[in-house]
Amino acid sequence: MPRLPDRAAILRRSFAAVACSVCFLSVGHGQEPVGKVPPQQAAEAGGKPSQTQKDARQMRKADDAYLVGARLLDRGDMAGAESQFALAATLNPADGDYIQAAALAREHRVTELVQQAGKARLLGRPEKSQSLLAEAQRLDPGNPIITQHLDATVSSASFQSQPPSSEWISSPLLKASAIAAPIALEPQHGRRSFQIAADSKQVVTEVLSSYGIHAIFDDSVQNKPLRFNIDNVDYDQASAILLQMANAFAVPIDSHSVLVAADTAENRQRLDRQIEETIYVPGFTTEQMNELGNVVRSVFDVKQATVQVGSGSLALRAPEDTLTAVNLTLADLVDGGAEVLLDMRLYTVDRTRQRNIGAQLPQQIGVYNVESEARKLVLANQSLVQQAISQGLIPANASDITIALALISSGLVQSTLLSNTLGFFGGGLTASGVTANASTKFNLALNSSDTRALDNIQLRVGDRQNGVFRSGMRYPIVTSTYTSGISGSTSSLAGTTINGVSAQSLLNQFLGASGSVTIPQIQYQDLGLLVEATPTVQRSGMVKLKLNLKIQALGGAAINNIPILINRQYTSDVTVADGETTLIASSLSRSESAAIGGIPGLGELPGFQTATADKTAETDSSELVLLITPHIVRHRSNEVAGPRIAFNQRLPN
Repeated sequence: MPRLPDRAAILRRSFAAVACSVCFLSVGHGQEPVGKVPPQQAAEAGGKPSQTQKDARQMRKADDAYLVGARLLDRGDMAGAESQFALAATLNPADGDYIQAAALAREHRVTELVQQAGKARLLGRPEKSQSLLAEAQRLDPGNPIITQHLDATVSSASFQSQPPSSEWISSPLLKASAIAAPIALEPQHGRRSFQIAADSKQVVTEVLSSYGIHAIFDDSVQNKPLRFNIDNVDYDQASAILLQMANAFAVPIDSHSVLVAADTAENRQRLDRQIEETIYVPGFTTEQMNELGNVVRSVFDVKQATVQVGSGSLALRAPEDTLTAVNLTLADLVDGGAEVLLDMRLYTVDRTRQRNIGAQLPQQIGVYNVESEARKLVLANQSLVQQAISQGLIPANASDITIALALISSGLVQSTLLSNTLGFFGGGLTASGVTANASTKFNLALNSSDTRALDNIQLRVGDRQNGVFRSGMRYPIVTSTYTSGISGSTSSLAGTTINGVSAQSLLNQFLGASGSVTIPQIQYQDLGLLVEATPTVQRSGMVKLKLNLKIQALGGAAINNIPILINRQYTSDVTVADGETTLIASSLSRSESAAIGGIPGLGELPGFQTATADKTAETDSSELVLLITPHIVRHRSNEVAGPRIAFNQRLPN
């Protein structure tokens, strides 16, 4: 006989998931699980059976059935596991493990049936829920959990057997069950024809009674002659036409009786059955809530409408058909909006290039007499000349030119004449020097700068809503100044003190030396980037954008100490597909300047410009590119229009 596995280990592994639900059914409600063996009975059954009472073959069958049930329990087959455990308990009733395993499997099966019944009830399938609970009750008739769920299912089924006439609003923002239905008439079915000419009360009584409806008249109904001829109509058609001809309306009293009254505003207010409902609209601003309240009051003629901004709700009191129309309209208004994510990239590229190539030759040449200039230098420095002669630095009979050169070379005298001298010509008294205004220079320079800027902007905007993005600074600009002065002298305040301080000194400190106060008028100007976008999601999936792009910066000049502003603005309406990138705006500005400095004639010749002239060229360019990609992150309803609402407008009497 093979050795059987440990039953306690199998039970601990197989019923680990069952323990919580079983404890909930037994301990949580103060009830012992059905099928649990009393301690005394278990003690009696736990004894070892004698070989004379049980043969070895029947015990092996009981063990095999127990193992099969444990495998089925691991697979989730509660019905099969319970059957095998019950078979093992039948074959070997003295073993308490078999009885306990069967009881636990039955409890877990009951719990599973109750959970499935709850899901079916929430999904609107009361018949399936009742059948599952009935099966669970058959397995465990005394379980209070089953009785509780069975009562809830019966109540839900009875409510759904007579559904209210109001519809369930499908909007996620208006998720609320329909309001309780008023008294509903139950007229007889079928179509009838009428040929009646009598008083209005008699005609109304005969027509309604033909459909099984008893009419009770209010004192406001005026009895007047009426002729009613119509063929093949049902109750709704006949009553609507007849009451309109009689200038009356009917209010149900019970399922087979109505109260007929004159159709006036007072009677409608007094007799129409009013229903109160609170519609929650979360996420709306105070302005939006007030607009919704105005729509409800003006369009649907709801007199009793209260807007509760704090809780985001509308408290309405009106007839049922009016509230149904309000719910359908608000569902389309609130849930119909889409949201668009605008991914905008603004590229700015500025380039500056400056070149300076060529030779800068002297453009002014002068001639001077060497003897005359040397004599002027000697006469201007007689003391230095006498000192130099006495020290033997200069011979006594030296010429003026020799003395001037000695003074300049010794550093005692500074002269720019020789530094600008290009050369000498002539001799004796006619010796002359040639000077230039500047020395010759050769230029070979290049200055280049490249500036790139990227602004990545993301805006999430609602459908038909205006989104604004600002980036930059607020720069103060003085537009005007106001000067206020005080005439007279402050000497009249001599001897007057304020808190021990002379009033004359305080006023002098405030006014200053000019005796006046200048007050500037400052206006703050927004500098930087401004983007305004208003998207509209079309039914085709395209996004229509109304864009206003503005870039404002300070210029390099000013007028009357007021800075000049550089402004770039783009305004347009464009249509872009969802997820596609499009080029919205592109701006390119380019400026070039060139300057030539050289010898007239030679500097203008093409082949001599580099050698005889200095040429300076400067190029500035600026580019602005705007790329935009719209992404629809929230889609609106696919319907073009909202649901049709049958709304009968009451005509004034």
